[in-house]
Amino acid sequence: MSPFSKLVILDNNCISNFYLAGSLESVLILWPFKVFVVPQRVVKEAGNWREHGEAVCRILHSLSAKGIIEIVAINEESEEETGAYALLRLNAWSLGQGESESIAMASHRGYIVATDDRLATECCRKIFPSVEVVTTGDILKMGKSDGLLKESQIEKMWKLIKQKRAKRG
Repeated sequence: MSPFSKLVILDNNCISNFYLAGSLESVLILWPFKVFVVPQRVVKEAGNWREHGEAVCRILHSLSAKGIIEIVAINEESEEETGAYALLRLNAWSLGQGESESIAMASHRGYIVATDDRLATECCRKIFPSVEVVTTGDILKMGKSDGLLKESQIEKMWKLIKQKRAKRG
C-alpha cells in the first residue's frame, strides 16, 4: 500500500514542522500500520523546544503508548551503531545528537531518514550513501499518493509551516 519500503526514522525538524502545521498526530497516524520511529535523543531535543516542547513530547509519548510510533535508542552493545554515532558526532559537520542518532540507526537498521536539515542530508549521503533520505514534503507526497491526504490539506500544512517559521525567525 505505502511507498515506504522501510521504517522511517524522524528527525526533530520534521516533527517540529508537522507540529507547527497542527498535524503532528494526524500525519503520524495516517498509515494503518507502524511506519515511523523516533530516536530518544530526538524526543529529548523536541522537549527542549521552549514554546512547544512539552506538547510535542506528550503527543510522541501518547502515540508510542498506542503503538502507532516507536521510540528507539542506539543499541549500546552494537559496535556498528555506536561507532556510526561517534563518527557522526565527532565529524566536522557538527550534527546534533538527534540527527546523529537518526542517521547512525538508519545506517545499521535499514531505516529511511526523514530530515529537512540540509547538513544532515549531505552528511548522510556522503558517509552512508545507501541510506535513503526523505523530507517533510516527501512524507506528505507519500500520504497523497496513498490516498491519505488531499492536495488542499498539504497546501494548508505548508502555509502554516511557512507562516510559523517566518514568525520565529
